Amino acid sequence: SSLDQLHQHLMAKRSAIGAKGGDAEVVLFHEITGILAHEAIGHTTEADIVLAGSIAGEELDQKIGSPLVNMVDFAHTYNGEQLEMPLFMDDEGMPAEDAVLIEEGILKGYMHNRETSARLGMKPTGNARAFAFDDEPLVRMRNTAILPGTSSLEEMIASIDDGYYLLKTGNGQADSTSEFMFGITMGYEIKQGKIGQAIKDTSISGVAFDMLKTIDMVGNDMHWINAGMCGKKQPMPVSMGGPSLRCRVHMGGE
Repeated sequence: SSLDQLHQHLMAKRSAIGAKGGDAEVVLFHEITGILAHEAIGHTTEADIVLAGSIAGEELDQKIGSPLVNMVDFAHTYNGEQLEMPLFMDDEGMPAEDAVLIEEGILKGYMHNRETSARLGMKPTGNARAFAFDDEPLVRMRNTAILPGTSSLEEMIASIDDGYYLLKTGNGQADSTSEFMFGITMGYEIKQGKIGQAIKDTSISGVAFDMLKTIDMVGNDMHWINAGMCGKKQPMPVSMGGPSLRCRVHMGGE
């Protein structure tokens, strides 16, 4: 059960070692992928943030990730199943449609309200959401995810000689340049393709639009989380998802 797993992790952490600082090859567990997708990439592709100067404004139709990277902000349904945060019509009366953000590593579009779609000459996506009846609707995410690939988690771990398997994040932040920093509260070293010792709390950082280019394996373990409220002037319930990934990040060390 998940309680037993947590107990195992905590026991392993009693003899945790410090991570080495610097660039490292890592496997990110799906929980971290979802949060990264939302924080470091999702916000940069909200069209009001694009108009305010986010990095995504200059990168439309450009290669921002490896060809294995696909990312969508889903309106209400994924794989025939209703999502945790289904939105069928937004708060400007616009039918909600999936917003395709990245296709095979190419930045394809943004999330829009009526105003941003008119200003940028793009199709509206129905991303205008207001928290309360008297709040102004803002461009907000709904169910944002990196799509799964074909690798198993075991294959990804086995493919790393010297790196880390990162499972849980505490807190994190990102800005409109896609630069991010996340606390890592649970992780292990990987030595010769096998899980080694637990590591002490550390951090990962990088620029998401660079990190996406280093992704060379994408897991088949798609997982959604409803991570409570996203803040952007108003609180807003959102969900996020993704598979495990193999990529390179900068680890905060001893």
